[in-house]
Order: sequence, then C-alpha cells, then structure tokens
Amino acid sequence: MKRPYKQLSLCERRKIEQWRGAKVSVDVIAERLGRNRSTIFRELRRNHFQDAEMPKVVGYFGVVASMKALSRRQ
Repeated sequence: MKRPYKQLSLCERRKIEQWRGAKVSVDVIAERLGRNRSTIFRELRRNHFQDAEMPKVVGYFGVVASMKALSRRQ
C-alpha cells in the first residue's frame, strides 16, 4: 500500500541544501530521506533561488524553499 504524500519539512529541506552543496547525487539524497527521487528533483526545480539583484547568490536554499512552498499553499 502506498503512503499518502507528506510535504517536505524544513529539516529535510536543510539536509537537501547541505547535501547538494556537498555534491551528493539526487538518488542518494532520496534514499537517505526515504523519498522518491522525483520528489527531490521536483523540489530542486520548483524552489531554485535566483535573483537579478543578487546574481552571485544562486542555488537551492532550504529556508527560501520552505517560504516558497508555504506561499504556494496559501
């Protein structure tokens, strides 16, 4: 039986940020978190941070990702 979908927590998002910074593959991240690899890919794609005013600050940041996800749910 499949588990119902559960949103990623801030803790999980921070772990994703840390592991992506350490160049850990998406497959390994998914395995460590007990999530499907498509969930991780989707998370990275939807919550990638890029701002024209701060061109050197680009990438995935757990806190920013959590705020983006929360704003989409409201």
